[in-house]
Amino acid sequence: MKTFVCGHRNPDVDSVMSAYALAELRRRTGTDNVVAICAGLLPDRAKWVFDHFNITPIRPHRDVYVRVRDILDETLPMIDARMTLLEALRTLESSGESSLPVRAEDGMFLGMLSPVRLLNYFIAKGDLSIPVGQATLCPCTQILNEHDCVHDVRTAAIRSSHNHFPVVDDQGRLLGTVVKRSFALPPPARMILVDHNEIEQGIPGLDEIPVVEVVDHHRISFAPTKEPIRYTADVVGSACTLVARMYRAAGERPTREVAGALIAGIVSDTLLFQSPTSTDEDRKTCAWLEKLSGETAEDVMRGLLSVASPLQSMTPDQAVASDAKTYVESGHRFILAQIEETNLSLFHTHADELAAAMDRAVAGHGLDFMALMVTDPVRGNSELLYRGQESVRRALPFRRGPEGTLLMPGVLSRKKQLLPEILAALG
Repeated sequence: MKTFVCGHRNPDVDSVMSAYALAELRRRTGTDNVVAICAGLLPDRAKWVFDHFNITPIRPHRDVYVRVRDILDETLPMIDARMTLLEALRTLESSGESSLPVRAEDGMFLGMLSPVRLLNYFIAKGDLSIPVGQATLCPCTQILNEHDCVHDVRTAAIRSSHNHFPVVDDQGRLLGTVVKRSFALPPPARMILVDHNEIEQGIPGLDEIPVVEVVDHHRISFAPTKEPIRYTADVVGSACTLVARMYRAAGERPTREVAGALIAGIVSDTLLFQSPTSTDEDRKTCAWLEKLSGETAEDVMRGLLSVASPLQSMTPDQAVASDAKTYVESGHRFILAQIEETNLSLFHTHADELAAAMDRAVAGHGLDFMALMVTDPVRGNSELLYRGQESVRRALPFRRGPEGTLLMPGVLSRKKQLLPEILAALG
């Protein structure tokens, strides 16, 4: 069974690097078929980390919905149209199934063949030596595409009078068969979450596969599980700090590449230890990783900041969604987004465009409000752009700036400094 390791939607560097490093640790400690994935497009700064340390980037995924291709019954044969009817009958008998799909020479799906259809043909023609492709095949009322989501086709398949459903690719080539009983099987994958534990923030489809482990440094808001799971949480500044601790606990030494990726996650999430979320453990862990990677935290942070900010490299809609987390609290649904920008004058230049993009996000996602926190990690300040429910904005303890934004001197952490004020305003 495949095990995914994945961070939150709109991933940041800490989310991506903790997934990469934890997947490597789990493979080393005996878990087979572990794959780190990214919940959406890789951020540019994560790409820089992978390139700088010569690491193959983890693959972006839009979702982890269970697809029809995931439940194909690979034990069932397909009947080649060039077989004789007698050979096809023997194949049917050995399979123990009531029907099997027929594949043409070019791989295309032709129809279904059943013993009843064979018997009728033999009675009519008295000859089982002709090729299957020349016989009249059973029509199929439900042909599945390999990309179909199981939750979209399950009800119709279960209610169908047929037990076997051919599966084709986008060109109509036959890939195999799904049998009705497959819709009742457990999901073919499981999930390890890093840097988040809220389903709302997880990759789409997360609710369809079991979560077997969580590694996180945020508040706990996880749904109940059917079985016990491994849960690692602590008050540190970075999920990568927790993953590095897990390497030590397992007696494993990170490679230079893994150590470098972990440093990048730590310094990006703690803003090189300037954020109030930073702890002594973050600093000590980073010092240990520096020895293994041969790179300093300062050099890695300098490299990260050399990558163009979202305000320069993205459209306004992309920028406000690049590191955005969705929350549901006190009957309110809202998004808190954050961008690191060492030139706040650039932010002021684009403020109107960003505000318009946020208005579209509020309407499009059915939000009560959205806040964009733009942080200058060099000077240790942030400014807040807010759109939506005005009563919440008025309850926030930040004064208005000349550009219409809310000034947040000394505020660097969305998790530890902004979210508590938002929750207090809702209360």
